[in-house]
Amino acid sequence: MTALRHVADGIACGDLMHLERPEAIATYLVETRDGLAVVDPGPSSCRDALQQAVLDFGAAPGDIRHVLLTHIHLDHAGIAGTLARENPQLRVYVHARGAPHLADPARLLESARRIYQDEMPRLWGSFERVDPGQLIVLHGEERLTIGERRLRVAYTPGHAWHHVCYLEESTGVAFVGDVAGEASQHGTPALPAAPPPDIDLEAWKPSLDLIAAWGPEALLLTHFGPVRHVVAHLDTLWDRIISWSLAVRASLASGESDDARADAFADAELARLTSGLTPEQAVHIDRDSIRSSWFGFARYWRKKAEAGA
Repeated sequence: MTALRHVADGIACGDLMHLERPEAIATYLVETRDGLAVVDPGPSSCRDALQQAVLDFGAAPGDIRHVLLTHIHLDHAGIAGTLARENPQLRVYVHARGAPHLADPARLLESARRIYQDEMPRLWGSFERVDPGQLIVLHGEERLTIGERRLRVAYTPGHAWHHVCYLEESTGVAFVGDVAGEASQHGTPALPAAPPPDIDLEAWKPSLDLIAAWGPEALLLTHFGPVRHVVAHLDTLWDRIISWSLAVRASLASGESDDARADAFADAELARLTSGLTPEQAVHIDRDSIRSSWFGFARYWRKKAEAGA
């Protein structure tokens, strides 16, 4: 049995057990009268866990009719093409900026290989193209009808330029991908998810304000799980986005290498964050994610400097 948690009427959170780690990547299963909808089905390397989550939900993999992507990063969308190939009736919902990269993922995969190199197969598995005829291209402000479900769509850049969020109107839960950051189910604080290349502070705050204006009952994070204290989470997240981004900008003045700067930042933040946590809570703070955010904020500030020059 996978760790399947019901979070709202007909909606469950499945743990994809990425690299056999609990609470690393979540997927969300939504029961509809028009088949099963899956929000962010995860990478192909988690295929077995996804299938088990579907079975535990009382459905079969062949019942999946709708895949709703918040964005196209490999940990969210990697298996979408495989699911679409196996089921020609399936439709994949994605922002217009991401759709071309699903139809032809060559550039996306080339960029990912520069980061992950030989670790790509182990971390993410295969990434197949999606037939363009199976894509539902979104721009934001749509109202989707899937069976009896009504979902609002919002364009929410900041974490990525191809990011959208979905509000399920009958339950009030919001599928927020990574723009609303990360948190655990163990009382740890809201943290930014800010890897390169698309971090944009000017775009990020309006996206958070838009989510807050929905007044959702819960934020459904991919990393990881439901957050009920919505306003406190979003406020804490924005404060930390600002503090991390300023710390990264200050670190760029040092003469160290980027790897050394990123390590120093991650070690300092990890110590600061875990100082008020129990050992059981502290294990749910991911140093690698903090370190990755250094590179995202560093790229943002360097692009700003180049634009100013």
